[in-house]
Order: sequence, then structure tokens, then C-alpha cells
Amino acid sequence: MEELITIKSVTDVDFLQYKRPSMFISFPYCTFKCGKDICQNYPQYGTTKNIVVPARWVVDRYVDNPISEAFVFGGFEPLDSFEDVAVLIRDIRSV
Repeated sequence: MEELITIKSVTDVDFLQYKRPSMFISFPYCTFKCGKDICQNYPQYGTTKNIVVPARWVVDRYVDNPISEAFVFGGFEPLDSFEDVAVLIRDIRSV
């Protein structure tokens, strides 16, 4: 059975987040424990819908991409999506 994860978006090739070209996966949740008033991302929090995709779909996009060399988990607070991150890491490691 395919495991589904909830994300905001996937950028197949990103040159800004890491020293190597990377796939950027944006996770959708944040508790805003640092404070909504100081968060640079808070104004965008509700502007895009979450999408539910098979974790394997993300991994296959990475494998089929000849440019990206790493994954970057970002978005709001990836560890507030801990279960989805864990599922994705498990699928990445299986490749």
C-alpha cells in the first residue's frame, strides 16, 4: 500500500537552499512557536492549499531528475509534519 504524505509543494531543482542543486519539499504545518508576528512566512501560510501525494511519487521525481543531488525539507516547520517526513525518508532510503 502506498503511503500518502501532505505537502505544500515540490521544487524539482533548487539552487538556493543548499550548496548543491536540490529537490525542495515544502511541508505545510507550523505551530508558530517563535511567534506569528515575527515569522517571515506567516502571511503565506493559508494562501496555498496542501496536497496529498504518495511519498513514492516524490522519490520517483527525484530519481528521474538528472540535476538534483540532494533533498531539502522546508516550508513552514518540517518537523511539525514528523510522520510525513519519516515516511518520505524511509522511501528515500529504499532507493
